[in-house]
Amino acid sequence: MRWAGNRLRVTAQLIHAADGMHLWSERYDRQMEDLFAIQDEIAAAIAGELKLRFAPDTRPRRQLNLKAYEAYLRHRQFLWGFTPESLRQSRECLERAIALDPGYALPYVGLADHHISLFWSGVPSDECLLRARDFALRALELDPELAHAHAMMGIIAGLYERNWEEAKRSFRTAMSSEAVHWHVRSLYSCFHLQPLGLVGEARRQMESVLEDDPLCQVSYHALGVALDALGLEAEAETAWKRSVELDPGFSIGWMHLAMHQSVYGKHAEARKSAERAFTLFPTSPYVIGALAGALEATGDTPRARELLSRPLPDASCTAVTQVCYHLVSGNIDEAVRWIGKAAERNFAPTSSFLVRPYEKFLSKSQAWPALLAQLGLEPAFTD
Repeated sequence: MRWAGNRLRVTAQLIHAADGMHLWSERYDRQMEDLFAIQDEIAAAIAGELKLRFAPDTRPRRQLNLKAYEAYLRHRQFLWGFTPESLRQSRECLERAIALDPGYALPYVGLADHHISLFWSGVPSDECLLRARDFALRALELDPELAHAHAMMGIIAGLYERNWEEAKRSFRTAMSSEAVHWHVRSLYSCFHLQPLGLVGEARRQMESVLEDDPLCQVSYHALGVALDALGLEAEAETAWKRSVELDPGFSIGWMHLAMHQSVYGKHAEARKSAERAFTLFPTSPYVIGALAGALEATGDTPRARELLSRPLPDASCTAVTQVCYHLVSGNIDEAVRWIGKAAERNFAPTSSFLVRPYEKFLSKSQAWPALLAQLGLEPAFTD
């Protein structure tokens, strides 16, 4: 409340106590002739606004099946382990949730998320993202306003179809609700802002996410990616170390920590981190490439060559392995060439997890501008 002379200004706000989300505000300017009359007038105005805005929704709502919801929550716990076994358990939980409640939309979003996450295993984008789109569309049939489903459609439009305008529309819808779930904000940061090079905003979103859920290892991992893209070496390493402290079985956290340590010359530490990742997820093309590079840098060339000679499911997996290997070995021109090969195979996560975090190294290659054009991207904005 402020006043000047006989004028009074009152600003009323409604804040969601659980997450600090700003829900509503209004400003009232009045002449201060009768303070009590002003109080009554403003109280009545606020009550009227709140009645209109927050009156109970009379639309019929479906009853939540608590066992189906519990199975959905357990899926997230397993999914974010990012190991072959945890990914299998994630899918089983979602299938159980759908069996318990076939009309429940969130498990279908979970299946979309599950299929998108299979890229860590090297599943080709053509396979996993097309299946993810089917499940996201099914979720929207059941609940057209479901923000998580719109976010999934945004991921698919951007990373797979490279239709960034359509991706923007989907994420705008996902982010338009008055209280955006932290997981939706995380997807927005990692799979939209990050690939578009809006890494300063990606960082701000992840910091906001961690205010809501400070014990999520995946959120610290995504924050590390944004911090590395901003050139904040120490802060990025701290974020990735925090992710594996929260979950020592978090293979992708160990992998990114190893790659980060490698590109900054911490080869002995990088090898230890990469060995941990390999123990947890020995079939991931990212992990294989990161470990091969760390072995090469510490003098174990025979084992590095043996890892690189192992058969992989398809050419996109080979490309990703070679990107990680050459990146951590310092062969920037080769890393850029192999990113182009991964892009030719529509390997969707390339821009989020290989291009942006290591852009300051990759951009030294003469082939860099052509690669960005191939990906339909611009240089990162580090505001």
